Amino acid sequence: MQSSLAFRLTSLLLLAISSSEVLSSERSLQDECASNENSVIDSISIDIHPIFDEANPKENNWLFKTVNYLHINTNESVIRKDLLFKEGDIYDEKLLQQSERILRTRRYLNYATIAPQQECTANQKVKVDVREVWTLVPGATFSHAGGNSNYSYGLRDSNFLGLGKTLEVKHTSTSQRTGNLFKYYDPNSGILNSTVLLQYENNSDGIAKSAAFIKPFIAFETEWSAGISHDQYTQESALYNAGEVANRFAHNNLNESIFYGIKIDTPNDETVHRIIAGYNRSQDNFLPILSPSAPSMLIPRDREFNYPWAEYQYITDDYVKAHNIQQINRVEDINLGSEIRFRLGYASSRYSVYDKSFIFDSSYEKGVALNENHLLLARVGAGGYYGLGEFYNSKLHAKASYHWKNFNRGQFFVGVTAARGTKLFQDSPFELGGDTGLRGYPAFYQAGDRLQLLTIEQRFFGEKEWFSLFHMGAAVFYDEGRAWGESAIPQSQITRLRDIGVGLRISGTRTGNREEGAHNVLHIDVASPLDGGNDISKFQWLVKVKKGF
Repeated sequence: MQSSLAFRLTSLLLLAISSSEVLSSERSLQDECASNENSVIDSISIDIHPIFDEANPKENNWLFKTVNYLHINTNESVIRKDLLFKEGDIYDEKLLQQSERILRTRRYLNYATIAPQQECTANQKVKVDVREVWTLVPGATFSHAGGNSNYSYGLRDSNFLGLGKTLEVKHTSTSQRTGNLFKYYDPNSGILNSTVLLQYENNSDGIAKSAAFIKPFIAFETEWSAGISHDQYTQESALYNAGEVANRFAHNNLNESIFYGIKIDTPNDETVHRIIAGYNRSQDNFLPILSPSAPSMLIPRDREFNYPWAEYQYITDDYVKAHNIQQINRVEDINLGSEIRFRLGYASSRYSVYDKSFIFDSSYEKGVALNENHLLLARVGAGGYYGLGEFYNSKLHAKASYHWKNFNRGQFFVGVTAARGTKLFQDSPFELGGDTGLRGYPAFYQAGDRLQLLTIEQRFFGEKEWFSLFHMGAAVFYDEGRAWGESAIPQSQITRLRDIGVGLRISGTRTGNREEGAHNVLHIDVASPLDGGNDISKFQWLVKVKKGF
């Protein structure tokens, strides 16, 4: 009863905080020339700094010099492709800001700044500063969460020959499958600022293939977007009860999509409206797998959806630069403005139960800065299907996080997640366990059509860069949550669960990242469950690479 009350009181506290409209004061790079419509960009200089600064005595040694020598720096043309301006353009501060944010997402750069070089004049000089990271990574990774161990080894270069392209070959082993992967990814091919993805996986339980060519809305000023994608895989999937496999089946999946979108001109340049139309094809087929350890008792129903759709997007440009929110000593770009998305489609299917269904997906995101020390981020969403007079596989979800800088290098963090499903597909329940937020329990420990999770952390951000290679942080945490309700597999554990623990955070400063727009943070946690039966270990060790703190 007390745990449930704590969860509700925390939710009410976050709701009350969200009513404030106090905004952060740090909002721009430079504004000296923002009002001068006659200022023209005369020149653009690009300064690409090496991985290690040999002018710094701490980094002027044979090892770091060798790394700088062996590393192939990013080609200047790669940096220029990401700039939303060129010589001869009218100086526009917003384009400088957006270009800087794009460069900060690139996995082959450590940081990026763009600024004018002198007071506002008719001819403006702009300087771009970026720092390299080591991107050729041969080696191995290991993670352990919720009682399951995953590892991989291979070779990845996220800046192949300094061209900004990713090539990766890797062998992976998880609790569900082993396999080999080949991946090619280009965040900006130079053709209409498009991204290109080619990926192939040969796994122990099947094949996975992905291909995409996307021209995204890279900036608020981008007039149109388009793309085409194909994803297909065959794999073994499982349903769990208290962390143990209760049912296993083969799953064949196909998803194909094509779309085109346009920006709608409005008199307000602080907001953007977009309309996107597309066509999707989706198929899921399931087959039984009979084994003594996990007999296939229940197989999900085959599905097919072919549908045109239309989407509306509304985004307010209210970005701020922050530090030590989800990263350690890095600039973080956070939009305090509203982001709204709504998509509606109408599907045909060879299965009568799905034919003539409406498909919908919507979300709303908002950030609120109470002052320079208090930040609230929130997101709510709803999506699913409506057919034959009822909703099915429909999900309503909400997530809020409160960040309070309660001392110079510390942050008090509260995160709340809640979700409710209606007639969920049998293979897609809400799951909660060691790898999904409840760190003191095995993975996939609970499942159902309802979920609640509360996370409270006292975070510590270290200032020192250790060995000129990484920053460190730490956390003391408390988790409380529950997944319950209808599930294809009856759950033996339906109570609210709690845990406490401590963790170490390590963020590399001289190596590239695995994903675009995310800086890797290694989590090393030890957690102790406060509830559950004697079959649960008193301590759970978790080692995992995540996108943030």
